[in-house]
Amino acid sequence: MKKRMTVLLCMIAAGLVLSGCAAGNASGTTATAAPIVTNSPAAEVTLAPTIAVSPSASPDGTMNPTNEPLTAAMTPAQAGRLAENIAEAVERISEVDDAEAVISDDRVLVAVEFDDQYKAGLDERMKQMIEEAVQKVDDGLTDIEITDDDTLYGQVKGLGERLMKATGMDELADDFGDLWDRVTGM
Repeated sequence: MKKRMTVLLCMIAAGLVLSGCAAGNASGTTATAAPIVTNSPAAEVTLAPTIAVSPSASPDGTMNPTNEPLTAAMTPAQAGRLAENIAEAVERISEVDDAEAVISDDRVLVAVEFDDQYKAGLDERMKQMIEEAVQKVDDGLTDIEITDDDTLYGQVKGLGERLMKATGMDELADDFGDLWDRVTGM
């Protein structure tokens, strides 16, 4: 009975903490719950988990409970889903016909193909729009490189497909670094 009561109280406390996080505490503060004390003679004190609130979304659309880059602890499949979410967000820009993205740590490569009617190309205004679309998906991605080169588009797409089949994020780190250097011109 004592164990059930402790579990129940922990669940209630966790629910309160999570509902506080869901309420949109975007101030960057840390939400915590007070200790829970049972009325038994050998009172146990159980602390609810501390959750740092961050407005960035995880690959499954939920909020990112840490301030660390989401890809730090991601599986390749999760990173692939996040990249797909980023590509979909970029494709919502009316001038963009198709987009591909690939992620490593806090860096993201975005390759775009523009609608045939759009003639301005990858100017500063378009780069800003694409960066904003990426950061709406995950504001932890701070280093964003964008290309509209057809060859690099194919390479970003290919690396993204390989990522979905990889067993670890480190498998493609060198390939990502090489492609990053090609996009940035280094």
